[in-house]
Amino acid sequence: MRTFIAIDIPPSVVKAITVIQNRFKSLGLHASWVRPGNIHLTLKFLGDIDPNQVPGIRDKITVALAPLAPIEVSLDRVGVFPDLKRPRVLWVGLKDEKGALETLHFGLEQALASAGFPADLRPFSPHLTLARIKSRRGTKELQNELDALLSEGIAPNPFPVGSVQLYESQLTPKGSIYTVLANFKLNP
Repeated sequence: MRTFIAIDIPPSVVKAITVIQNRFKSLGLHASWVRPGNIHLTLKFLGDIDPNQVPGIRDKITVALAPLAPIEVSLDRVGVFPDLKRPRVLWVGLKDEKGALETLHFGLEQALASAGFPADLRPFSPHLTLARIKSRRGTKELQNELDALLSEGIAPNPFPVGSVQLYESQLTPKGSIYTVLANFKLNP
């Protein structure tokens, strides 16, 4: 089964993100758009695992999250990975003033490394994927819209994060289907 660990985004914030996403959809980019209901913050992609590994993974996540309190997160800015010369992913960034997302991510990386899941060597960049860009078509328009959003700013839409989910992801021709395998509450 294909799995990942993520934070769900509240419906009110997904609605605000969808407004941003629609601004870019109107540009005619050659992109695969993430369905609003599938927008989430990936903390750790585990990949294909044996279903028998799920209990051990749940235990590692529980230990990693035990010392952590709920987090206040907000939308930050819109950008692309890796850069505008080769845009591959359109995203909305997330931030928290206390750096708790980084602590959460680091704890999960450490706990899961001990279970045989290699740590991601890239710096953690909390973001919500809006689209996967498939070609450079519309790059100038993309740049213009990013510049417009930079000057306008986006509403931060702060929201609390009180839990983390372990998901199974099934790839289908109509898009990914996510199923929650386990839910982990952060300790208030």
